Amino acid sequence: MLGYPILLNYFYPASKTEQAVHETADGQPPEAGKGVFFSAADAAAAPETEPEKSRFENEVYEAEFSTLGGTLSRLLYKGDPGRQEVTRNVLFAGAPLAPGIFSIRITGDALDLSRVNFKPLAEQNAREGAAFFFESPGQYRLTKKFIFSRSETLIGLSLILENLSGQTRDFPLEIETGLHADTLVHQPSPHEFSAVAWNGKVLAAEHKHVLKKGFQASGDISWAGVIKKYFAMLVKPDWKIAGADARAEASVLWSRVLMEPLRVEPGQSVQKDIFVYAGPQHYETLAGYQTQFENILSRGFFGPLKILFLKALKASHQFTHNFGWDIILLTVLLKILFAPLTHMSYKSMEKMKAIQPRMKALQERFKNDPARMNKEMMELYKRNRVNPMGGCLPMLMQIPIFIAFYQVLNEAIELKGAPFIGWVVDLSEPDRLFHLPFSLPILGSAFNLLPLLMLASMVVQQKMTPPSGSTPEQQKIFAFMPLIFGFVFYQMPSGLVLYWFVNNVLSILQQGLVQRIKITLHHEDREAA
Repeated sequence: MLGYPILLNYFYPASKTEQAVHETADGQPPEAGKGVFFSAADAAAAPETEPEKSRFENEVYEAEFSTLGGTLSRLLYKGDPGRQEVTRNVLFAGAPLAPGIFSIRITGDALDLSRVNFKPLAEQNAREGAAFFFESPGQYRLTKKFIFSRSETLIGLSLILENLSGQTRDFPLEIETGLHADTLVHQPSPHEFSAVAWNGKVLAAEHKHVLKKGFQASGDISWAGVIKKYFAMLVKPDWKIAGADARAEASVLWSRVLMEPLRVEPGQSVQKDIFVYAGPQHYETLAGYQTQFENILSRGFFGPLKILFLKALKASHQFTHNFGWDIILLTVLLKILFAPLTHMSYKSMEKMKAIQPRMKALQERFKNDPARMNKEMMELYKRNRVNPMGGCLPMLMQIPIFIAFYQVLNEAIELKGAPFIGWVVDLSEPDRLFHLPFSLPILGSAFNLLPLLMLASMVVQQKMTPPSGSTPEQQKIFAFMPLIFGFVFYQMPSGLVLYWFVNNVLSILQQGLVQRIKITLHHEDREAA
């Protein structure tokens, strides 16, 4: 567990900064410094007049519009049907005089459209959303229309760009969106708060990386956005994206897509639509849009396994209606699947324990002749069909399974607010049997029973495990491992602890069965023993 973050960084390295090249309609790159990267000036200037705010609400969202940039200054998802209380989430909440999400800029234009006040457009149906426009006399008129779905976590944004000048113009647009973190402290998993983009694969950079180095993505990008634990804000325009980048604040992660320029003839207008997903990371829902959005859940080395386990949990849930029992059932199935390998591992360890006296005799007899000692050891292993690595290799083969299942239990929104039995009322949180009248360092004031049961199961399992080949110093270290795991797991989601506890109990039962098997050594070694 202590090495898990290192392994995670190995399999999910932070995206390297890529120099994105964005071309205009005539095939030339834009002027240096314009429209390619976020700059400090993007959030510096204050609007000349205080913006007006208006509220909007439907069955899915509560929102607040701002005339500043014609944007959303606040967006709240009301929650999954039947689970509103536990899945309700503030996706974005902007500062009073700061631009909101879905601001539009024209790359290279002297006027920053995210810092000017748009005018409301009365013709928009207020029950569907809102509309705003801004006109630069003799230059252009930009109209933005927001249309909210009443049943799905979708927002449609229509842009109408009218050329008011006397010549053909290219308008390279920038579209910016963002998500608020659920806490001011960066969440520990790189999966939980990241800028993402899709160019045939998911490009991702966690908040910490974006804060230090930024994030740029190029190639054939079809969508970009931000994800946090359980939720996502993804933007897919209906015309070509030239590139994407991101910037980070303490509690907000911003994403921007830079579009291929729109060529508009004098006196003409062009309308383009933007498809926005803003809601929970439900795999089936995301996959249903056929946009590759679902790949935010299956990204990474163990992605396919994660989706397989997620589908298995949800399939079981149709019958049990309790994700706690689903975790137990899937843990049992995994244990059965790997029972032959685990059996080999335990049996190998028992054999190693049985030949320990013979090994010590050989070590003492040939202590001055290492070459002869190694030769005799190899013959000892061969006679008794013992593989010194037999206890480790089967377990190593199971590591990808355990890591993938671990990630599913930590990231699946289906477990948020999902009860198990008795005091375990939320599998995405520690089980908290009761609260102590005082607080302990690291552990806090809650008394969590499941981690203590898990610790006890590890102690029992350790007592049953033969200490073959380990020195007294190593045995002392191993004796502390349950305590270390107890600290590591104490504040973890109860679904994870339940999985580990059940896995330990099944391992104890299996190991007990293996220890009943009589180990018979080669007759030479029986006589020597």
